[in-house]
Order: sequence, then structure tokens, then C-alpha cells
Amino acid sequence: MAPGLRTTALLAAVAALSLVGCAGGESGAAPAGEAVSGGAGLIPLARLAGIHVDGGLPADVEGPSSVLAELRYGHGRLIAYVQGDSCGIVATPVGEGDAGAVPIRLVAKRPGAGGGSSRLPVGPYNSASVAGGPRTWASLLCGENAMVIEYSSVGEGVPRQVRGPVTVTRTGGRPAVSRIIVGDPAARGLIEERTGTG
Repeated sequence: MAPGLRTTALLAAVAALSLVGCAGGESGAAPAGEAVSGGAGLIPLARLAGIHVDGGLPADVEGPSSVLAELRYGHGRLIAYVQGDSCGIVATPVGEGDAGAVPIRLVAKRPGAGGGSSRLPVGPYNSASVAGGPRTWASLLCGENAMVIEYSSVGEGVPRQVRGPVTVTRTGGRPAVSRIIVGDPAARGLIEERTGTG
């Protein structure tokens, strides 16, 4: 074989082996879809950029915290935040006229090793729920890479304003429930695929 052809054949072989190596990934590595669904490659809640909200968090939320999402409804707002190893929400009515609109405060810690529930993607999660009187309630799933909130308050419709790394859908039933997913876009997409849009 001529020297020029030999060099070309050698370069072609090296390029082919490089492509095979790239396609196969490292030894023992999970395929990309599996890695994301298990949480690898996602941005943890604690590393997401926080947002500024008027009035901030209640004074009794002590220590460093980061507000990740704000939803403004017709009569109130819901704020989702992280603090240390916990997720929290504060839902407050804006007006004083509706006696059934009781403020809600809910906190859940991320699960430790081997704990929590994995019924939704990018978990595991710990859960907490609270009723804020006869007309309002909320539940919270807290994980390292996402939090999932369900919130219902009679008289509150679709949020008028949504800020932060959040996706909001409405579920059926009476009263309607807001399903609020906080996390990076990949985490939110995986959870939405599982929970549907309503």
C-alpha cells in the first residue's frame, strides 16, 4: 500500500474508533435517559437561581433561604422556597375579605439515604400536607432536584403571574387544584410526562 493511502486508512480507522467510543459511553455508564430519570445531570433545587419577591419570606423563616417561585392568584400568592435540606411554601391571601382564605405554611425535608417515596421521577421525595381551614389546602413533595406542590383555595383561579423555574397545570375536580412543579426544565418535563396535564 502506498504511504499516502496507508496514512489515510490509519486516520480513518482512528476516527471510526473514536466515534464508536463516543457512542458507547464510558464503561459502566448508564444511558442518557436513565441517568436523567434517576436525577443525574439535573440541577439540584439548592443550586437554582433564586428570585426576589416583594415582602420576602415571613420573619420566622430563619437562616439562609432562596425563593424559587412565586405565583400570584386573584386574591393571593404562593411562594416556594428552599432552605438547607428543606422545601417550603407560604400561601397568603392578599385581601382580608374572605374568611375562608387562611394563610398556609408548609415545610418538608428532603429524604435521607434510602428514604422517601419514588412514585414520581427525579425523586425520592418526602411529603407533607396541611389544611388551611375548610376552603384551602396544600401538599408538598420535596426532593433534591424538584418539588411538587398541589394547592387549592376556593375562589382562586389560574395564577395571573408565575415567576421562577416552575410549571403550573390545573387538575380537574371541584374545587380545581394547581399542580406546581419547581425544578430545572428537564426535571419538570419528566414529572409532567408522568402526571399528565390535568
